[in-house]
Amino acid sequence: MIEWKKITSEKTSNPYNDIKPFIKKEEYVKEKPIIKVRGLSHSFKDKEIYKDIDFEIFENEKVAFLGPNGSGKTLTLSTLCGFMKQKHGTIDYLFEYNKNPYEKLSIQFQDLKFPTSLTPKDLIDFTIRLTNSFEYEQEIVEGIKAFEIDKILNTKISKLSGGQQQRINVFIAMIGRPKVLFLDEFTTGLDISIKNKLQNYILDFCKKNKITLVIISHDIDCIEEMVDRIIILANKKIYVDAYAKDIINEFGSVKKMLKKYIVL
Repeated sequence: MIEWKKITSEKTSNPYNDIKPFIKKEEYVKEKPIIKVRGLSHSFKDKEIYKDIDFEIFENEKVAFLGPNGSGKTLTLSTLCGFMKQKHGTIDYLFEYNKNPYEKLSIQFQDLKFPTSLTPKDLIDFTIRLTNSFEYEQEIVEGIKAFEIDKILNTKISKLSGGQQQRINVFIAMIGRPKVLFLDEFTTGLDISIKNKLQNYILDFCKKNKITLVIISHDIDCIEEMVDRIIILANKKIYVDAYAKDIINEFGSVKKMLKKYIVL
């Protein structure tokens, strides 16, 4: 029988106290951002997630938000898309839109659940109507084939595997050519062959349509192959904000940098 009283959480020193932030923004601070965040803070009850963080997102860039569990990555993306309200801080959307900036943003949530009685065709049709994307019919048809959704179009969601549902989840986020596409752990549940295929398709899609790509991922290969800038949230602030090339020059590789800054 386990004596639970003997199992106590020992207080340990904060490992981030000995880690120096790596912020190298000289190259891109001269550019005009499309999203500008200042003094952003989040907390839940008595738990502070982060406080007074500043960052920018620029047109056509590919950026990853990384960090240990609970650092606020998904929370940040949800706030940028209008699903969450920050405690303090400002978010300026510096691109053209009609009624509100959120109409130009699209996000794929990691744990999104679909009604099990619907089919991929139902979800795609609904998203096309919602985003008024009828003019992109040929592009949507090509995407359905690239994501290998054509084989399961009329299959109920309840009959699909997790990987198949994830492909649908990512694909419908891309419909309508958003100004900024946010992907949260989009490779979860995908096998290697389809993951590589979709990574290339997403990069080509964003380049062709001048879409800014923002991802969250624990997949090092995905990070190294898809993004040109990395932001790390940890210990209630931003610890890294730099181009991948500057990270490689400083640490030797993105992987080595992550081992230093992603402290569990």
